[in-house]
Order: sequence, then structure tokens, then C-alpha cells
Amino acid sequence: MKKLTFVATAVLGMLSTTAMAQSSVTLYGIVDAAVVHTTKQVGGSKVAMDAGQMATSRWGMRGSEDLGGGLKANFGLEGTLFNDSGAAGNLFDRQATVGLSGGFGSVNLGRQNILGVDSIGLADPISLAHAGTNPNVAFSALNAGSLYGDYGTNVGGVAQLRQNNSIKYLTPVMSGFGGALMYGFGEQPGNSSARSYAGVSGYYTAGAAGGAALAYAKLKNQADNSTLTLWGGGAKYAVTTALELRATYAENKVDTTQRKIAVTGLGVNYSVSPALTLTGAYYNTKRSGDVDGKANQYIAMGKYALSKRTVLYASLTHAKAGSAALKDTSLGLITIEGQTSANRTALGVLHSF
Repeated sequence: MKKLTFVATAVLGMLSTTAMAQSSVTLYGIVDAAVVHTTKQVGGSKVAMDAGQMATSRWGMRGSEDLGGGLKANFGLEGTLFNDSGAAGNLFDRQATVGLSGGFGSVNLGRQNILGVDSIGLADPISLAHAGTNPNVAFSALNAGSLYGDYGTNVGGVAQLRQNNSIKYLTPVMSGFGGALMYGFGEQPGNSSARSYAGVSGYYTAGAAGGAALAYAKLKNQADNSTLTLWGGGAKYAVTTALELRATYAENKVDTTQRKIAVTGLGVNYSVSPALTLTGAYYNTKRSGDVDGKANQYIAMGKYALSKRTVLYASLTHAKAGSAALKDTSLGLITIEGQTSANRTALGVLHSF
């Protein structure tokens, strides 16, 4: 991906009178939009223009300063774009970190992805596409604020796939193996455990041949009398240069209510040509402990690269819930009471810079 890189003396000169020659800042982003048709909506089928279907639209800046001796200072700032309407999300809702890196690995402080996002994202069957309705994003990565908003550092019933006030340590990669530790400070007076996040992960990568990752985490609620436990992982394997298999599994459980949500994902990618890739994916979501049932998603997707930075895509999703009561696990694909299935098609374009 081609980046726009500026010497810090040019970019930061407006903000500071001094800059190191070894410093640099990179501006980057993704703009993605699609026409989406969804059946079984309240009032009938719906046609909409939606941003961020293949990948969430975003913009960001990242930079580093060479401090010498192999040590670097780094920062990353990234925010969501809603290019279908021109609106912006919170300024840097996706990432806001500063840290150091070197032979010891890296340490970053601020708002950043939980370890489950990194681990599940390695092998998600559709590479975390359709984030608004992807079970791995909603449940495995705790993006469903209505279910997980009472736990972790983000107060206000919102998504927990990124943690405020957190510190993350990444080990150096040795022979393909690496790991991470992460802690999010709840910042509650008199109780350091309340609303905290603590996680650990490990991974192996073999480059284009594949890789695997596992993550485990605990999130506390405000009163520190309930714990949400999350664990999961994924693996991908290149059978040939054209054929890749993917699998993920993750579950989270609340100790006080015994509510458990588990997601299994399976996928296959096939490169028809250097430009055209076809994907088939299946997700099974099971909920138990409070309401028992399951929901399934079946997805077919095609991507055609016009260049290294511009991609046309099309997808078809069929969602089916085991009962009308479980339609919430279809993530908005089914909105009519009493209905248990729906279809969605999307045709869009993604451009990265």
C-alpha cells in the first residue's frame, strides 16, 4: 500500500519549532462504500448506501522518532469515517497511542484494540469485513455494546473491542512466535479492579503459509462484583498459493448470569487470478445460560483488485436464527418480530491511501 510520508519538520512544523531529522509521520486511510439490499426489515426490504462494508472507512497518522541504539518513539492516531454521509466518528476512536519500541519489543499506552481483536482478526473467515454484522466483531471482539458495555474501561454501555487507558506490551518475534500482555485501567476511586481489562495472547506466523493465535482476557464491571471472561483464537493455512483455509473459535461468559456466547467461524479463500479472489464463509453463534439458541450466517464474497489500492467487491449473506427470540444474534440482519431469516447483498468499492 502506497503511503503519503512527510518529514516531520514539514508536517509538524506548524505545531512545533523543533523536529528531529530522523522523525517521520505517515498519513493513511481507507474509504469504502457500498449499495446494500437487505430483506426482512421493518416495513419491507431496504436499499441503502453504507460506508465501511469491506473494511471500516478510516483515516490516521502514525509516526516514529529514531532515538538511537535501536530505540524508537512511536505514536498512532486513527479515527472512523462515515463517508456515506460525510460524518466523522469520535476524533481518534480507533486508536490513540504513544510508546517505545526496540529489541525488547514494544510498549504502547492509550486507546487500542483488545488482544481478542488481534488474535481473531488473524484468521477471521472474511477478514473482519461487514463489521456491523460480523459475529466475530460483535461477540468475539466485544463490539456489541448492549451486551458488553457494563464491562471494561469504556464507561457508558458502549463497545469494548478497544480499551481506553490501556497499556499493551508486544514481545519481539522469534522464529515466528510472539506474544502480548495488555492491561486497561478502570480508574475507579478506591477500587483499582473495577472496570479493568487484563489479557494475554500468543501467536505464530509463517508469513504467506499461515499462522495461529490465542487470546484470554477478563473484564470487570463497575461494582467489581461480576467478571466477563473471554478466550478464543484462530488459524489459517495456505494449502496452495491459490487456496487458503481459515477457522476461528471464541467464547465469552458472564460469571453472575452464566450467559455464554460462542462463535465458530470457517472460511475458504481461492485466488482465481492475481486480481480476483473468491471467499466462502460460515459463522455459527450459540447463546446459552439466559436464552438458549443459535444463529447462522452463510457468506459468499468476491473481490476484484483494479490496482494495489482500489478493489471492487460483491457479497451475499444469508442469516438464519434458530428462533425469533435469537434474532438479536443476527446483528440487525433480521428486524421483523417473528422472522428468523434474512438476506443481504452488497456491491461496493474500497480505496486505500
